[in-house]
Amino acid sequence: MVLLKPPVAPLLALSLALLLAACQGPAPATLPNLQAGGTLPRPANAAPAQLDGYQMPARLAGLEGDGAISRPGEDGWRQWRFADADTRLKVTLYGLPGGWQDLSATRIVSGHYGQLRQQRVNRVYNSRDQSIRVVGERLFDLEGHVTASGAWLINRPGQRPLHETLLLTTGPGHFIRLEAASRQRDTTALLRLSKRALAEFRAGQRRVEDSGAGKMEAPPAAK
Repeated sequence: MVLLKPPVAPLLALSLALLLAACQGPAPATLPNLQAGGTLPRPANAAPAQLDGYQMPARLAGLEGDGAISRPGEDGWRQWRFADADTRLKVTLYGLPGGWQDLSATRIVSGHYGQLRQQRVNRVYNSRDQSIRVVGERLFDLEGHVTASGAWLINRPGQRPLHETLLLTTGPGHFIRLEAASRQRDTTALLRLSKRALAEFRAGQRRVEDSGAGKMEAPPAAK
């Protein structure tokens, strides 16, 4: 699938119509909607995600740490950034929306993936000179956790294509999101790097738990 914003004015209206039609269409068969109508459950109060116990190493998947940011509070989140000369990786943790805790892991991951996918399409379409091509999307089991992945190619005139990937899964009561980007590594390499980073991240938390430095709750059973 290719989404373009042609520079020729007479084609702009047609391009917009095609884009809107694509965005409003059903999600790929491998990424089912939350429910037939595509609606989300009514928001409800939910306990804040417990994110303070997580530890992040100085290096992840061979990339050096490049800073961390967070926002405290009930709707808080934590993010760590890693990079080398040609690759960027962000690992972000944040809580589930109210009312989502009772959904199955498949519905949680596929539902949020659809939202993130739409945000990427909107971001590129709202720029003046970018286009996006969806390289691949999957919903699969990764070491016992329902996981969604997406891969995109971002084009801009006069620049090398930017490869971007997203890996989305869950921890106990929260999302784990890994976003990678590079102009040198293709999307296959970036997804491989993200899976390695996720495995190292989970292993690091198990070591923290075993040492008694922090206590991590077991993830809820999928429904």
